[in-house]
Amino acid sequence: MNETILEIYRSIANRLILQAAQGLRGQAKSSLDDFELFRRTLIEPAWNQLPGTLKSMGRDALRWEDVMRDLVVELFVARPDGKLVMRGDAAEQLDRLVERVMAAPVVPSAGQPVAMAMPVMAAPIAPVAPLVARPVAASVAGPSELWPGTPAPKPVMAALITPPTASPIALGIDLGTTYSVVAYLDSAGRPTTITNAAGDLITPSVVLFDDEGPVVGKEASMAAPMEPDRIAVCVKRDMGAKEYRKPVNGVRLPPEVISSIILKSLLNDARRRLGKDIAKAVITVPAYFDELRRRATIDAGRLAGIEVLDIINEPTAAALAFGYQSGFLDPTGKAKLDRPMNVLVYDLGGGTFDVTIVEIHGNSFKALATDGDVSLGGKDFDEAIVEMAASKFYEQHREDPRKNLSCFMEMWNAAEAAKKTLSERAKATLYVNCAGKRLKVDVTRDEFEESTGPLLARTRTTTEIVLRQSGLTWGQIDRVLLVGGSSRMPMVGAMLRELSGKEPDRTISPDEAVAHGAALYASLLMKKAAVQSGPPAFSITNINSHSLGIVGVDTTGRMRNQILIPKNSPLPRTITKVFKTNKPNQAAVLIRVVEGESERPDACIQVGVCKIDNLPPNLPQGTPVQVSYAYHENGQLEVTGQVAGTDAVRTLFQRENQREDEQIAKWSGYLDSMRD
Repeated sequence: MNETILEIYRSIANRLILQAAQGLRGQAKSSLDDFELFRRTLIEPAWNQLPGTLKSMGRDALRWEDVMRDLVVELFVARPDGKLVMRGDAAEQLDRLVERVMAAPVVPSAGQPVAMAMPVMAAPIAPVAPLVARPVAASVAGPSELWPGTPAPKPVMAALITPPTASPIALGIDLGTTYSVVAYLDSAGRPTTITNAAGDLITPSVVLFDDEGPVVGKEASMAAPMEPDRIAVCVKRDMGAKEYRKPVNGVRLPPEVISSIILKSLLNDARRRLGKDIAKAVITVPAYFDELRRRATIDAGRLAGIEVLDIINEPTAAALAFGYQSGFLDPTGKAKLDRPMNVLVYDLGGGTFDVTIVEIHGNSFKALATDGDVSLGGKDFDEAIVEMAASKFYEQHREDPRKNLSCFMEMWNAAEAAKKTLSERAKATLYVNCAGKRLKVDVTRDEFEESTGPLLARTRTTTEIVLRQSGLTWGQIDRVLLVGGSSRMPMVGAMLRELSGKEPDRTISPDEAVAHGAALYASLLMKKAAVQSGPPAFSITNINSHSLGIVGVDTTGRMRNQILIPKNSPLPRTITKVFKTNKPNQAAVLIRVVEGESERPDACIQVGVCKIDNLPPNLPQGTPVQVSYAYHENGQLEVTGQVAGTDAVRTLFQRENQREDEQIAKWSGYLDSMRD
């Protein structure tokens, strides 16, 4: 089989790898240590240029990561001025490298080696249509998981799939607003991103409700301009709400249901890739998510058939990935810290924004302060480009393309691409098509940065607030770590450089770091569950991003929020307070739980209620009522209320927009019917 792969490299892949490697010419020698630059410049461009038939074989079968690991050292040398140049015999060196890798024994990343059936090709293979993130093929999933009309898998794919077996593997899932990522720990304990069916590391968090069933990912995103009424995007922003913001295919769906379809697609990608019937996962959430949104995320996982081990804050997960990459989790202690390291994690994703300061001391990760905005992210920066383009189109044609839903969706896709271009170049071009009219729109980086200046200023203000809340100064911050795809924008780095006086750290992948940290945490939980001997690999101390209070009546008769667990309290946290009944012969006590910093209940978010009823008659005014809050590490809350001198105890906490088990079962049945 290695001879087959070797021939594929010689006839096709080597040429594409050498072409992509040209992008490193002239780079500083120090760039060899920049893994993100290496991945962006070489690994992914070369992979993306491979014919679809080859990509469908998978990275493990092609030993892609093994080849790429030693590639730069083999192909490049440094000039006296420190710049990289390609060796004159680079082609021969690459050929020898591939031979050496293929001769090495295969160490499968998980489970059994992947079987493969691919004929030797002496000429380039004609590309095939990319696979899409539909539910997995029948050789992996049962018939109930297939959409009607889904074609049988191609023979080459059938040969590549190992039937599922019971799996001790747990996944780390970054369920993003615009893109999602799934990762696991390989056999060497390294966090590894799992590619989707199209061979991509990240999956667009877009769902198309096709007649044959939901489609997730790139195909759904491409279909958005043509079928906008069937598309659901940015669902994460609606988590915790009763319904998604608009009907999809004529149906009002809870956000958890749509998110569960994305999670199911990621789960199926992992099962197909690893050949195991994986069910356990840790799912990430923005640090600034409130209790309702956290609960909704767990429910989405349940609907997807995932055993949710826990949820973890995204900045904390990124700090874990940074700690692993820096060697702080090495059990041999090779990278010991002489003193605690304070890391500010600036996480600007597609739809949410978080800032968290994490203290790393040995293998201990302790969050000190956090804040954020669940309605600020890359999509808002895209919107600025959409508005600029729509305005120019209207000036030219007196037609507003934003009023045509198909044109509007197409503009969003073009705006996102233009934003990414502006991170690399000073000007980007997009084309607006509407009502038979067409306009070429040029957007400069200066124009873009001027129009989005207020958005960036909001992230700056939040960063300053978090630093102040932590009690630290910029001189006490050791690293400013950038996470989230939108953090690539040059103005983000420039702002943080000016604000902190430090060079922002881009050493971890902004797209993959959160999923990698979640995978590390999932592995820790699995080891704890298995009661494995030895000290834990690391410990995490989380904090709450919102104060938790109770609504009561003060001595003036005014409704007031009394905070029981202040913001940025280390978790877990349990507190008990005694209140008094408000009037004589009170028949029931209503405990209203709110999140927020204001004394005014109407300025806070009501999390839920806990009602104690059937109180004994003739209960005097001022009877003590004991209220206990238990706030867990993952941000989940339990509430207990007890009236002194009675048997009246209430532990059932009814959350706002909470899905009862019966509702979960109902929506689970709905999803199953879509798969039948």
